[in-house]
Amino acid sequence: MAMKLWLILFAAIVFVQAYARADVVVTTVFNVIESKKTETLLVLSGVDGRVYKTKKTSEGLKYLKALKGKVVTLSYTTRGEESHIDQIRTVAPGEVDTRTMDLNHFQYNQLREFAPTELQSMEEANNLFTTLLNDGDRSRSQCFKRAHMWSFDMWSKLNINSQKMFIFYTQRYVQLEDFKWWFHVAPSVVVNGVDMVMDGTFMEKPMTVRAWQNFFMKSEKIRCPMIENYNQYADNQWQKLCYTLKVPMYYLSPLDIENRDNKNIQKDHWVLEELQDARRAFKNYLDVYEGLDTGKPTITY
Repeated sequence: MAMKLWLILFAAIVFVQAYARADVVVTTVFNVIESKKTETLLVLSGVDGRVYKTKKTSEGLKYLKALKGKVVTLSYTTRGEESHIDQIRTVAPGEVDTRTMDLNHFQYNQLREFAPTELQSMEEANNLFTTLLNDGDRSRSQCFKRAHMWSFDMWSKLNINSQKMFIFYTQRYVQLEDFKWWFHVAPSVVVNGVDMVMDGTFMEKPMTVRAWQNFFMKSEKIRCPMIENYNQYADNQWQKLCYTLKVPMYYLSPLDIENRDNKNIQKDHWVLEELQDARRAFKNYLDVYEGLDTGKPTITY
């Protein structure tokens, strides 16, 4: 009898081990949802599309919500078709290869490293320029919204990471010229190490930064120094007539740059609500960008 009981116990242990399997995954936390069916928190994984479960507590909810968009190491146990969280923590710097974690471009990713795509020829740049949507009616939109959609199109359709090139006109220049704008922006791409501005509204082809500046400053003598920080423009309104500043494609407006430099609010992702608004820069936006509709009222940025 004792031998029979031992065999039953051994078989049960083997069955449980086969039924419950422990494992580890490195992933981004896409979202955290409270179950309406059970007292469970559901963690949506970006790397594999799986939903990982854990018991619902107020402390756990607060902790997991703070992990949204971050890269984590998640230890879990699989029971049947369900995956239950044993432990979850943010990864340490250098712990994972950041290239494998670029999963969701509509959420902040603390490890995402932006690198502009380098084109190999001007022919390639010229061909790219012709793809920029341009309905010829710049009066209906602002430059920063057109630039945002051009950058998004290059990224989403052609897998090209562009940058934004801003010209900031100083208070001195606005005063001298009675100027109606205080900045202008267009996407730029790198061609064999050289920045080329893709301003589809005002230009007929890609232009060097210098030629682009000359067009808007209406002079070849005025130089717009390249700066790295928004405050170099904001704090120096009487030293120069203009400045140029280059940022990754995700930055929509000067406010984004100011928040980056003064509040350390980084943008390394697309914001769906911003795209929903910016798409209105073009006449047929409802058809062309139907997939960007959030189903909510459009917020104007």
